[in-house]
Amino acid sequence: MTWSNANAGAQVAGMPRPGVLNPLLPPEHDVLQAFALEEVQELIDGLVEQVALVNCDGRIIAVNKRWRRQVEQQARYGLHISRDYDAFLSGLIKDGDEGAAPILKAFREIAGGTRRSFHCIYRGSGAFEGYDFNVVIAALHVHEGRHVLVSVHDVTELVALKRERRRVGTQLLRAQEHERRRVARELHDSTSQSLLSLRLSLGSLEREQAGPRVGAIVAECRDTLQQVEREIRALSFLAHPPSLTTHTLETALHDLVRGFAARTGLDIDFNIAAVGEASPSVEAAIFRVSQEALSNIYRHAQASHAFFHLVARERYLHLVVRDDGVGLGADRGDPPSAGVGVAGMDERVRELGGRLSIRHAVDGTTLTVSFPRREREVLMPATAMRR
Repeated sequence: MTWSNANAGAQVAGMPRPGVLNPLLPPEHDVLQAFALEEVQELIDGLVEQVALVNCDGRIIAVNKRWRRQVEQQARYGLHISRDYDAFLSGLIKDGDEGAAPILKAFREIAGGTRRSFHCIYRGSGAFEGYDFNVVIAALHVHEGRHVLVSVHDVTELVALKRERRRVGTQLLRAQEHERRRVARELHDSTSQSLLSLRLSLGSLEREQAGPRVGAIVAECRDTLQQVEREIRALSFLAHPPSLTTHTLETALHDLVRGFAARTGLDIDFNIAAVGEASPSVEAAIFRVSQEALSNIYRHAQASHAFFHLVARERYLHLVVRDDGVGLGADRGDPPSAGVGVAGMDERVRELGGRLSIRHAVDGTTLTVSFPRREREVLMPATAMRR
C-alpha cells in the first residue's frame, strides 16, 4: 500500500500557512496548530517509510515525500492530501480486497479512541498485486487534537527471501525425516537379525554346561544383549515414530510417548490436551521438538521419570517436557547443552512466531516451547493479511 500528495509540497491540507489566520478560531490556536503540523511534516519527511497523517474523520491532512512519490507512480488518487482514507479502504474492500478489511477496522478503532495501534504485513492484490507492505497505524496527538499516523514500508523483497528460506528449510526437514526413517528400518532389519543370532548362540553355550563361571559370563552377556535390544528398539521408534500424515497431533503424541515409555522403561507422566485448530507447520514443529526432547532424555539425562504436557490455550499451544535426570552434558563434566537436534529446531520455532527455552537444574532439565496456533507472517508478530 502506498500513498501521497501530488501537488501540495510540504503544506498540510486544510491548515493555514504561517501568517494566514482562520477566522473561526482564536488567532493563537490557529498559529499553534499550524506550527505543530509543520513540525510533524518535517518529522515525517525524514522517515524512510511512506507516512501519512489522517484526521479522525478519515481525511488525509499531511504526507511525506515517499508517500507522495509512490502515489504518483501508482496513480492512486484516493491517497492524495484532502482525500478520504476511510473511503479509500472501503473502496478496496468493495472491489474484493479482503486484506484491507482488518486495516479499515483498526483505523476506525484508533480514530475513535478505542485502540492505540495496529500493525500487519499487507499482501497485495488488484493494483498492489505482487507487493508486500509492513503497515503500522497509531494514534498521534497534535496540539491537543487527535490524529492517526499511517506508516507503510515496502518489504516485498525481504518477504520473498524469508519465504524462500522457509521453503528450503521445510524441504531440508522432510529430507532429514526421510533419512531418519530409512536408517531406522535398516537398524531394525539388519541389527535385530544379528542380535537374534547372538541370543541363539548364547543359548547354545549355556546348554553346554561349561561350569558356573561360564554360566555367570553368559548371564552377563544376556543382560547386556537385552539392554542393547531395548536401546535399538527405542532409537528405532524415535527415528520412525507415528506419522502426522495419518494421525491427529494428539493421537500421534500419545502414541509417541506411550511407545517411547514401553521401549525404554522410563516412567512418563503425560497429559496431552485437545489441540483444536492449528496450522500444519506448527503441529509438525511441536511433534519434531517432542521427538528430540524424548531422544535427549534417553541418551543423556539418565532419568527415571519424565513429565510431558501439551497445554492448549485460546491463541497458543505450550509444550513442557521435564526429567529428573542429571542434565545434558553432566556425565562428561561439560556445561549443559540443549542437544544438537533441539538446538537445530530453535530457529524454526522462532520463524513460526514461537519461543523455545531450556532450563537446567540440579534435579533435571525442563524444556518449554510456546507456539501461536497459526504461524505468524515473517517480519512481524502480527496477523498476515492479503490485500
